Amino acid sequence: MTLSKRPRQSLLATLLLSFSLAGCSTTPAQEAPQSEQGSQPESIEPLAIQYTPLTGQTFYQLLLAEIATNRRDFATAAELYSRLDRMTDDVEIAQRATVLNQTIGQYQRMLEHAEHWAEMDPDSAAAWQGVTIAALAVRDFNRADPALRNWLERDPLAEVENALIGTEGYSDADWAILLTLLESVAADYPDISALPYARGQILAEQGEWDASLRAIRKARSIEDHPGRGLLEYRILVQQGEIDEAREVIEALAERFPDNSQIATAYASFAYADEDQNRSEILANLFNRFPNEPLIARTFARESFDNEDYDTAEALFARLTESEFADEANYFLGRINQINARDEMAADFLLQVQRPPYLISALAELSNLWRDDRLSDLQEQLNEARGDFPNNGPVLWRIEADALRRVGQPEQAFQAFNQGLASYPNEETLLYDQALLAVQLDRIDVLEDNLTRILEADPDHAMALNALGYTWADRNENLEQAADYIDRALAMRPDDPAIMDSKGWVEYRLGNLETAEHWLRRAAEAYDNDEVAAHLAEVLWVMEQREEARQWLRHALELDPESPTAIDFIERMEVEL
Repeated sequence: MTLSKRPRQSLLATLLLSFSLAGCSTTPAQEAPQSEQGSQPESIEPLAIQYTPLTGQTFYQLLLAEIATNRRDFATAAELYSRLDRMTDDVEIAQRATVLNQTIGQYQRMLEHAEHWAEMDPDSAAAWQGVTIAALAVRDFNRADPALRNWLERDPLAEVENALIGTEGYSDADWAILLTLLESVAADYPDISALPYARGQILAEQGEWDASLRAIRKARSIEDHPGRGLLEYRILVQQGEIDEAREVIEALAERFPDNSQIATAYASFAYADEDQNRSEILANLFNRFPNEPLIARTFARESFDNEDYDTAEALFARLTESEFADEANYFLGRINQINARDEMAADFLLQVQRPPYLISALAELSNLWRDDRLSDLQEQLNEARGDFPNNGPVLWRIEADALRRVGQPEQAFQAFNQGLASYPNEETLLYDQALLAVQLDRIDVLEDNLTRILEADPDHAMALNALGYTWADRNENLEQAADYIDRALAMRPDDPAIMDSKGWVEYRLGNLETAEHWLRRAAEAYDNDEVAAHLAEVLWVMEQREEARQWLRHALELDPESPTAIDFIERMEVEL
């Protein structure tokens, strides 16, 4: 076949091609490879390149390929352009075949077409970028090494990290080879900052934080840019180096004052950092970036935390049409609830669509509706259980708690039964029903539920404590009760509820001084009527009557209807 020369653009220009390398080769996580960030790929200046003249059949295939591309049927388009590239020597067809095969993840075919492209247009940085991406994706490191070097020769500002786009399935051995390759190339191109930066990204993904930081800092010392500084900042946060992270993010915010990514990262950091003037920083960031939802959201949360509800309300109102709509509607409901606008509060809470804020919204509705709209609450909870079955346990707990608080403990008990019918081994339902069972004098249920929890999780501290305390309170199984409580206390030594149980079981065992010690510790840590009444009883039995009365009076101040204090008064016939 006789080949002739022709300008590079004449073939596909006649079809008004809409795609380019920069425009159609993307994945969900990264931008397409480009010769320069934000620029179109290769110049369209005419070049004298060999081509195979189109026949009627190849021209027809070209039309079909372009139709498939415009319809976003990339698999068909990639197949058709691959056939065309094997039949012709045209740069743009090779380019198109390269891009489309990358789009659908066909990296072996992408490598074939990128190499054809580079063969026809060896001065094209974009072509060598395509070869590098494809060779790395198929783990052909022998071809990737020279391709990367050719890319860097033609584009010293190449963003080498873009070449990692197809490396998702790499093994540890693959990563080790690639790191060695990048280090070798970097030795020959010491002034190209993208090479240590790419190594830093890989090392960060592997959790090699110190090595990653060294690589990123080296890249930044050669040529800084916001993305590199942000990665250094995020690694420092990951490592818990908060002071260093603060220095980095503050310096970035000062150096790149118009960069919205840095501003949003700084806003998140400032909100979590108690050592800074958060409100001032967040207000300043919001004033400079009023249209950045994450900054508005963070400033809104800070304003709510500071009880500046007017500012918070205005900010959350801006966010009801953003990706933070559920959070915004939830907090608008809370703000209206605080301002005693219950109907408006309910309206906002009902607009929350999905967990996690849906769960919180329904919990708030249980407070608003439990007295006069309990059936409406139950309807909302039932709908949410149907839509989000994974959240079923917590939704049954909300319903049971609402029933308990309106004086319907038996109905609450049945709600737990319904929840356990669907989630028979759910620890939270078993535990909460066990505590309710005490109120209904269903000790058999309490023992059965807590035993089931402990069979599945022998180190469940709260189940150990609850069962041990129940036995101690009933003055039975005292040795086993003491063992359970000691095990719970070993796991949670600073928990005042377990300290109270420890004091109470020691009292039942007759160890009064030990009981007094633990109950005093519990009372210091937790100002609670039950703890105060327990300490009063122990002191009463130890003949310290006046102090016992003081603790008893304190218990009644905390809760005038305290069942523990009233029971003690009646049993001991105490006169206050």
